[in-house]
Amino acid sequence: MRSSRIVQRAGHRPLLFAVALSVWCIIPFRCFGGGGRAPAAGGWQGRAYPWASAGENRKAPVRFLVLNTGGSGGGFGRGDIRKQLHDVSFWDNRLGWTCGYGGVFRTEDGGLSWQRMKPRGGWYHVAMTGPRDIWLLEGRHPGGWGKAWLWHSADNGETWTEVLKGKLAHYWDLCCRANERWVLCGGYPGYRSRDGGGTWRKLGFGGLIDAAYRVAVPGDVRTSPGGGFTVYVLGEHRRVPRLVRSDDGGDTWTRVELLEAPPPAWRWRIFFSDSRTGWLGLPEGRILYTSDGGENWSRRDLPPSAFVTALRFDRLERGFAAVWNGFDLQRGRPRNGVALYATEDGGRSWLPALAGQKQINAIFGRGPGRVWAVGDVPGFVPNDLVAILQSRGKGVPER
Repeated sequence: MRSSRIVQRAGHRPLLFAVALSVWCIIPFRCFGGGGRAPAAGGWQGRAYPWASAGENRKAPVRFLVLNTGGSGGGFGRGDIRKQLHDVSFWDNRLGWTCGYGGVFRTEDGGLSWQRMKPRGGWYHVAMTGPRDIWLLEGRHPGGWGKAWLWHSADNGETWTEVLKGKLAHYWDLCCRANERWVLCGGYPGYRSRDGGGTWRKLGFGGLIDAAYRVAVPGDVRTSPGGGFTVYVLGEHRRVPRLVRSDDGGDTWTRVELLEAPPPAWRWRIFFSDSRTGWLGLPEGRILYTSDGGENWSRRDLPPSAFVTALRFDRLERGFAAVWNGFDLQRGRPRNGVALYATEDGGRSWLPALAGQKQINAIFGRGPGRVWAVGDVPGFVPNDLVAILQSRGKGVPER
């Protein structure tokens, strides 16, 4: 009965992959939330969440509702094929945005239904800094001068203003935390703003890296008298992966020694739940973990050998890791393995959380049981994918 009600509420969407994409995937695993809650002024990641009730069963099932943004994904190219989603961001339990090759989409019901706000294109990153304040990073493969654009809307996507016009050459990463705005462009100049995007300056790393791909701004504590905070940037130096850290908000940088550094750096993923605790996702399912800001590292590897595509954890070290599960070119068919793993102990142990013909590219979480993952259903005629974590049988997000 629950499945029929879900389809009815989320419904009036053609071809939501009636069987495969509107079922609950139930995994016997403990319930936990994703990364930081989004408070006012932009939402720093890195908040700890208690269990909803100290006396309730902590081994209740974790459930995902799997659907899409509403495209048909059929007709051998004749339908509204929305392909893969690259990023997702939510302001609260109802207001969210996602973006990918099929366009930019907005939801007001927790991800059950989506409205297209931008047409198909190279939409790689989205971030919400208010209920009506959105940032988008657009790019055209393979990048270069004149092939990347940063857009900002202050009216819920009705109008857009181009920021840093003519200055961006790539679209590797976008990070928005409180008044901080960071744009990384690989081997091209990146930029940061401390005043919500009013003024910008070029990023410099003191010669420690010559290409910057990923940034993590935990922002949980003040670490200097001047009000600085810890920032990590993952990049490479002379084509060797390298991690650097700043404890003064990005003014000065130091190199963080790694346990290992297999290339290529652009395939790595990074997530820090606070200024000291972080995870690096490497090729072949390898994950590096630190609890002391990178002074020491240990291995928290995943079962498969596929490279890590997304990471998300909270301050209690409960989280998710996604691995590549896309189209197998050698076999000429989609992979059908585990796409998403879950952990309650920082990665010491992992359990499958989502499997089948699914590819997860980004994960966003805000509180216990509130996690969204986006990607695609790989195949000859692909379509995008949205997975909504709902735990302990509480059902879909309320309208």
